[in-house]
Amino acid sequence: MKRIPALQCLVLLLLILMTVPCLAAEEEPSEFGTLTGQARMYYFTQRNKTTGEDFDNIRESLAVGGFLKYETPWLAEYFGAGVAGYTTIPFLDMFNERDEGGTGLLSSTNQGFIALGEAYFKARYSQTEGRIWRQRIETPFINGNDSRMVPQTFEAYGVKSSDIEDVELSVYWVDKEKARDTELFVSMSEMAGLQGTSTGVFMVGADWQAMENLPTRFWNYYAPDMDNTFFAQLKYTFGEAEAVHYGILFQGVDQRSVGDERRGEYNTGEAGVLGTVGFAGWTFDVGGTVVDNSAGIRNSWGTYPFFNNMMSYAFNRAGEKALLFGVAYDFERLGAKGFTVNIKTGFGYTPDSGRSASFDRNEYNLNLGYQFDGDLKGLSIQNRWSYQDADNDFGGTDGYQVRLRLQYNFQLM
Repeated sequence: MKRIPALQCLVLLLLILMTVPCLAAEEEPSEFGTLTGQARMYYFTQRNKTTGEDFDNIRESLAVGGFLKYETPWLAEYFGAGVAGYTTIPFLDMFNERDEGGTGLLSSTNQGFIALGEAYFKARYSQTEGRIWRQRIETPFINGNDSRMVPQTFEAYGVKSSDIEDVELSVYWVDKEKARDTELFVSMSEMAGLQGTSTGVFMVGADWQAMENLPTRFWNYYAPDMDNTFFAQLKYTFGEAEAVHYGILFQGVDQRSVGDERRGEYNTGEAGVLGTVGFAGWTFDVGGTVVDNSAGIRNSWGTYPFFNNMMSYAFNRAGEKALLFGVAYDFERLGAKGFTVNIKTGFGYTPDSGRSASFDRNEYNLNLGYQFDGDLKGLSIQNRWSYQDADNDFGGTDGYQVRLRLQYNFQLM
């Protein structure tokens, strides 16, 4: 990937300079449209054991960058457009060795890039809006996965409608995707590992608020000659928000090969239930998932939507049974508004024999976050830690991961 440091540094400088006066910027759009952005600095390292007790397999990056996005006002009440440029730039060579890339912050060799991540035309009528070409998409299995420097964006064509009360319907053809570590858009089938192919994905979804405290999601993804994925989610909450409150989350997925079955023949699924109890700033989670023995769940176009998706493991291998325990606390009650702590542990078990045999694995996550208020509203700090403990006797590898992100969201007009 070609490096263009002078241009990238200029873009970063402009981002920083434009951030300063926007501290007091109004959030209401002007008659000339909206200009929003984000400045981000990110450190990431994953270190695995390969021999002995040393964590000597290292991936490490430190990057700065962000995005600027302009969106026109609605023209004649029906038409509009938007464009967004994204950049990520290596910062300090000592953290960006070429052979220690693969973190997702930069290219695979720790080089920076600039991408035209969004460029779309939109039209609306009543509560229905259509968009064409490059755009961000956030759905269960196709999404931005914005946990590094630059999100995934897509070349897609579709409509979203809220004309039916309590229901949001979406119908899209998604043709290409730009991954987080490149400025290039490639076909959805290539992103799924089928090099030299040019197939997209047809997706349709319904987000239905069945009751005030029962939001549901039903999404289907059809990739011709690859597979069909159906995802369902139901979440029921009850109790008093200011006292003890409860939640029950069900998630399920059915995935099977279709057509020419270019990725092989498979028919699999996963189901999970999560229970939540919250009170006095505390939140406690207990959940479990089960994956069919025949095959693992394939997820090529975004972050995995299940609640047990940890920093490193998604616990979606063939035959994997997983347990999740979590506890979180919001320090607002103690006078530290914006400061949160979240601890999660996941335990994954697979068969010891047969075609689904694999190593058992556990993961432990610590998440620390702080969002500033007042004059520094929009500024946030996130620090995340992960330790991965895998059964070495069956080929597993232990490792740890550290993420530190400083982010500032702003609006210039």
